[in-house]
Amino acid sequence: MRSVAVGLAILALPASAAAQTGGAGPGLDGTGTGGASTATPTIRLVGLVPTSAPPGAELSVMYRVNAPVPRVRVRITASRQGRIAARLSLGRRRTGREGAARWAPDLAPGRYAIRVRARGLRSAKATLEVTPPTPAPVTGGLFPVQGAWSFGGEDARFGADRSAHSHQGQDVIAAEGTPLISPVAGTVYWRAYQAGGAGHYVVIRGNDGRDYVLMHMQDGSVLVEKGQPVAAGQRIGSVGSTGASSGPHLHFEIWPGGWWAPGSEPIDPLPTLLAWSQA
Repeated sequence: MRSVAVGLAILALPASAAAQTGGAGPGLDGTGTGGASTATPTIRLVGLVPTSAPPGAELSVMYRVNAPVPRVRVRITASRQGRIAARLSLGRRRTGREGAARWAPDLAPGRYAIRVRARGLRSAKATLEVTPPTPAPVTGGLFPVQGAWSFGGEDARFGADRSAHSHQGQDVIAAEGTPLISPVAGTVYWRAYQAGGAGHYVVIRGNDGRDYVLMHMQDGSVLVEKGQPVAAGQRIGSVGSTGASSGPHLHFEIWPGGWWAPGSEPIDPLPTLLAWSQA
């Protein structure tokens, strides 16, 4: 299961606090504060603990159903872009008191609507943010930009929103023409030009089994060819602004399972770049 980091637009309580309050917090649907009510049947999502979780950890979803019948069938769903990605059926549950369910949904990174549902009642909803785990930095490599640089702002980070996708690497801002080197020893797996995207780019297949991608390189600066072996620290080109770029910078990606290989995904390269910059 992927790591899940949870952000809720609701009250998130530790287990001890949840037991003390008895679910008396305000309802998400604006229906007052706790206590059984048969006049206005409602479901309230009281909280979710913990608000972040490692891979495989269970989540505790706390809810309360007020209805004029002693039991109702309750289920929890996680939806993304209108489609249900995971669901948990709780069966028939008592009304008029707080309930809790343990759940470990297997969800891909993204934003989900978490709903507690019962037939005939409006569902209670909260927002769940699922993010990939922070990768361990790769040791023994060299920082690819050989000159003055910065990591820019939030828009330069891995996972930042783009018009039709999420940012798959880390941008390193540097002046046009700043030397770029291979961070590890390996082989040039790919060299190409993409006018509407990466510009001049090179993929280094490291001897450590990972693929390292350097994009937006300066016109005429690429010094290596496909299939060529490279040493760690060998110059491969210069910082540029080719392709879909708003200014000179290096777009840098790490693919542990191979660049666009089936089932492979990029990881956040920032921890590795930070480790290399401090070596």
